[in-house]
Amino acid sequence: MDLSSITLKPAEADLHYASIARLMSSQETEPTTTGSLAEWYAKRQERGISMNVALSAKADAVGFNCLYRDNLNLEDFFGLYLIVEEGFRGQGLGSLLYEDLLAQAEAMGAKTLRSRVRDTCEEGIRFATNRGFVETKHSIEMKLDLRTWDDQPYDEILKALKAQDFLFTNMAELGDTQEARLKLYALNNEAAATDPGSNGIPPWSTFEEFELDVCKSQWYWPAGQIIAIDNHTGDWTAMSAITVFEGADHAYNLFTGTNMRYRGRKLAQAVKIHALRVARSFGVEAVRTSHNSENEAMIAIDKKLGYQHTPGTLLMVKELAS
Repeated sequence: MDLSSITLKPAEADLHYASIARLMSSQETEPTTTGSLAEWYAKRQERGISMNVALSAKADAVGFNCLYRDNLNLEDFFGLYLIVEEGFRGQGLGSLLYEDLLAQAEAMGAKTLRSRVRDTCEEGIRFATNRGFVETKHSIEMKLDLRTWDDQPYDEILKALKAQDFLFTNMAELGDTQEARLKLYALNNEAAATDPGSNGIPPWSTFEEFELDVCKSQWYWPAGQIIAIDNHTGDWTAMSAITVFEGADHAYNLFTGTNMRYRGRKLAQAVKIHALRVARSFGVEAVRTSHNSENEAMIAIDKKLGYQHTPGTLLMVKELAS
């Protein structure tokens, strides 16, 4: 490939998002559509985001890079994408896009870069490792066949928890009110920050950030946000979120978390069972999910439910020089 024929320019929605969405979908478990990409990009504009596309001499999009402010609770922490069309790999285009990305990182004041790489993608792992990225976490992907899943054996667990005066409901039944969203935000942040393998830092810095990322997303479905409430105290004790992303042929169980004070009481298993029953109402045949490999308790729950391992994702991180 003659790299002098490649043009790097800011991605334009009408011209390039379809190609970029296709490239993202080639590396992610869940599909990316032109619409979901546009929504994702728009939400990050105020926080900081840059996305450049590589165009061939024929003006075809053959790769892209993207740098975006990731977790606002972590100073100068940026996530990135860098994907090259398969037929154009190994010819220097990835390096060209990476050098361009580093220039963006300097301009945006990034100190830490984070990228996800499929654990089966040897060339991607090698590319990141050769540029100083280090594996910090392993995300375990799992899949459940709903066609063969028998939910009846779990009725006793649900019955026992209801006898202890736990209420199982969802955001739709709760009216999806501002008050309910604030409680959902608090439970998500507390559970995620205290999960095994987490860094102890909540994923959202403010309720407004959570509401924009979650409640105002295209994939957010209030009836798929399952909540367990302790009727004795009014505490929101556990939650499990499920949806079907645009373009997917399966449901996705996004996150399941339990308040630390209520762990070990089978509440996570219970809200997952409710979420899987909701998934059946979607008319899909399978459910996917993922876990930090260190979260052995949640992985054990899903194995018990019948989930099987599928290829996962490595989290690769690089600290930039001051």
